[in-house]
Amino acid sequence: MSNRFLKGGSKMKKVVIYVIIVVAVFLTIPIIRANRLAQQSYGYFRSVTVIVDAGHGGRDGGASSKSGVVERDLVFDITKMVEEHLRLNGFNVVLTRENECDLASEYAKNRKKEDLACRVRIFNETDSAIAVSIHANAIDNTRWSGAQVFYDAKSLENKELATHIMNAMRNNIDGLKRDQRPISNIYVLRHSRIPTALVEVGFLSNAAEAELLADVNYQKLLAYAIFEGILSFVETQHSTEVIEGE
Repeated sequence: MSNRFLKGGSKMKKVVIYVIIVVAVFLTIPIIRANRLAQQSYGYFRSVTVIVDAGHGGRDGGASSKSGVVERDLVFDITKMVEEHLRLNGFNVVLTRENECDLASEYAKNRKKEDLACRVRIFNETDSAIAVSIHANAIDNTRWSGAQVFYDAKSLENKELATHIMNAMRNNIDGLKRDQRPISNIYVLRHSRIPTALVEVGFLSNAAEAELLADVNYQKLLAYAIFEGILSFVETQHSTEVIEGE
């Protein structure tokens, strides 16, 4: 074989190596950028406080099922699961109640009013925060079922938070077809000055759903869906801030 062909082969090898290097660099850029964005997002999460509000407490057990599932205890268990997901992902978390008690003082004349006022005060006195209040539903019509998210329409962020959580719940819970809904007569929603949503995890008045709600695995599913919705909302807010800052 002549030197001309040997030299040509050597040049071809250099070209191939160069092309491989260029392709590798271009393939690596999106990965590096994705990792950088993930790190930025995790750092951003650390600047956000999520207030998770387990409804009722103490003497106020809230709704209950015929089988003995009590709203006060059910929503507290789900709240603790949501807290765990949030903390593992870098969020600051505040729970309005840490046990079965309500927030009213020992000698409160109107325990319910004082309890709700305390919750709202926690919401409004926490910097860089969003709030999610967790409840369970019950009505006279035992056929009604399904989780649903409510918000006060005074703020677009309220609607966006509720929408993200409702979407996550539909994605995680088979057969759930409910939509987020504005409501004006819920004290903690009406008086909150931060993005706030209220999640009704289901109907304790429906025997089949009450049985589901008593199942720890279903509680975990609900908790993950609520967390996923919060995460989606915060990521969207962060992305918007990044775009506006560029």
